[in-house]
Amino acid sequence: MWCLGQHLTRGKKKGLCSSWLAALDPRAGIHVPAWFHKGLLPTPSPSLPLILVGPGTGCAPFCGFVEERALQSRTNSTDPIIFFFGCWNENGDFLYRDFWLSHSQNKGVLSEAKGGGFYVAFSRDQPQKVYVQHKMREQSQRIWNLLAEGAAVYIAGFSRKMPADVTSAFEEIVSKENEVSREDAVRWIRALEKCGKFHIEA
Repeated sequence: MWCLGQHLTRGKKKGLCSSWLAALDPRAGIHVPAWFHKGLLPTPSPSLPLILVGPGTGCAPFCGFVEERALQSRTNSTDPIIFFFGCWNENGDFLYRDFWLSHSQNKGVLSEAKGGGFYVAFSRDQPQKVYVQHKMREQSQRIWNLLAEGAAVYIAGFSRKMPADVTSAFEEIVSKENEVSREDAVRWIRALEKCGKFHIEA
């Protein structure tokens, strides 16, 4: 059994704020200040195809993107979303599982029927580790097709190497599918950044 302030991954770890909250007396009157900050990721237009990469807690900002697109799709046509999510174990830390699965089925905004897709990498459920960049390579052609149609890329999550590894996977995909050198693919991705279509929050 676990309690507030403890994580069940790689042994017991205690979070800073959750540990503080867990130590409070629930009978005492407690005031916890809360406020909203505008995120660093700009809100995408409904007419823009999206490629989202959010391992672990990096998936959190994309809940809003998907929910907004789902609402927009009720009254207007919307462009597809492909989302690559990664976590350690399917039964351990698959954050917002029901939310993602509900939007990836029955013509939801993440469904392949709507031109989108939801691909999950469970890195510790098999002997060979599988990360989001492996799932991206499996969908190389679909990623390139969306990029060629003007898709925006959003990458979010906390990891030292993840943003660089995912960016490298995008460069590899552009090089392979567009049949250009790796150097040209790097320039292509940099051009996406400059025109506001390649965002990283990590």
